[in-house]
Amino acid sequence: MAARFSYDDALSAIWERSGYDRGFVSNPFAGDDAARLGLRRTDAVLQRLGDPHRRYRIVHVAGSKGKGSTTTMIDAILRAAGFRTGRYVSPHLHSYRERIAVDDTPISEPDFARLTARALEATAAVERAQPALGEVTAWELTTAMALSWYAEAGCDWAVIEVGLGGTLDATNVVTPEVSVITRLDYEHTAILGDTIEEIAGNKAGIIKPGKPVVSANQLPGAMDVIRNRAAALGSRLLVQDRDFSTTGSDRDFSYQDASCMIARLHTALIGQHQVENAGLAIAAARLAVEPPEAAIRTGLAQAMLPGRFEIVPLANGRTVVIDGAHTPIAALALRRALETRFPGQRAGLVIGMLQGKDADHVLEHLAPLAAAWHLAPLATPRTMPVEDLAAHLPATAAPVSRHTSVADALAAATDDDRAPLVVVTGSLSTVAESRVTLGLAANDPTPSVAPRVS
Repeated sequence: MAARFSYDDALSAIWERSGYDRGFVSNPFAGDDAARLGLRRTDAVLQRLGDPHRRYRIVHVAGSKGKGSTTTMIDAILRAAGFRTGRYVSPHLHSYRERIAVDDTPISEPDFARLTARALEATAAVERAQPALGEVTAWELTTAMALSWYAEAGCDWAVIEVGLGGTLDATNVVTPEVSVITRLDYEHTAILGDTIEEIAGNKAGIIKPGKPVVSANQLPGAMDVIRNRAAALGSRLLVQDRDFSTTGSDRDFSYQDASCMIARLHTALIGQHQVENAGLAIAAARLAVEPPEAAIRTGLAQAMLPGRFEIVPLANGRTVVIDGAHTPIAALALRRALETRFPGQRAGLVIGMLQGKDADHVLEHLAPLAAAWHLAPLATPRTMPVEDLAAHLPATAAPVSRHTSVADALAAATDDDRAPLVVVTGSLSTVAESRVTLGLAANDPTPSVAPRVS
């Protein structure tokens, strides 16, 4: 099967197993019982693949904000320390292969196709042998593929980002050497719970018996949940601003814990919130491998993520900042970073958001910077219609324009003399569409053929 199984076939196979708006994810609304079956399915597929996730060490990262950045920084520090690393992140911006990287290089199309074919064989065997478990979802399949690839590639470490939640996420089949919980916020409340305590309980599910955990300094209720979970499992808990801290800006900050002080650090990822993420990454890496100071410096200076305060200068003198902020905390962090990097400047704001997001507070946080609003729908069934998005705008003197696409909104904003600074935000989908429009990337083709599975 592998010899005639193409990259397009692989994408089609994943698409066919996607149950959430026909996208590249599983259905998060199926309930906890279904999710528990998902963990059993993922574990069963991995057993068929030879338990590859037991052949290297793992750092597992959950959280509401900053988990992608923190995952990327940990990975970069470990690589700078001389380890071969795997990195698993989601969602992708342009190519599904971005999710599965070794030594910062996405898996190739041929290897992705071969890996998918092999994982599908294991999946089919599980579904035949244990039909009561149900069908393996796209997310479970991809997780098994990633964990298998890191073993095949000879990784020493893999840094695994949770997809959604923690306790019932397919990635929670792993037993990490270190768990990390980044800043928590109200997100996916229909799935994770309406209170910060419920959300924290879900994230804290990645803590494993006797394995240390690093946490951001959370709201009191969330912190209590994490603390109690760690204590119940005999897991050492390091809390930011209690057991370690960072002070300064992304261009010049210091890290300190009980036995270490490193000054004059900087990170390629921009914004004060990235200093907090860097602190989590350093603490986790020190628990994992005690990297030399030079590796910490190099890793943070080289860690990059497209679409996280990505600055793009244009030939017409405009500057575009692309950032995927889609929650109130992220929008506030974006505004503060803009005020620091572009003091006194207002911006043309290109906004596209997904349904179910807290648009009221996201837009409220961005409003003080708005010279003009450019609202756009996203190329996904989950998009918030432009008229709905407009209804969430706070009272504003800035003019509001409605567009038919992100590309049209970006063209209008970059041609608007009122604001030489343009900010694209509201969703990672907005980020992806704008990067393609600017010629920074190309998307995977839409799957076009049924997968050929024998």
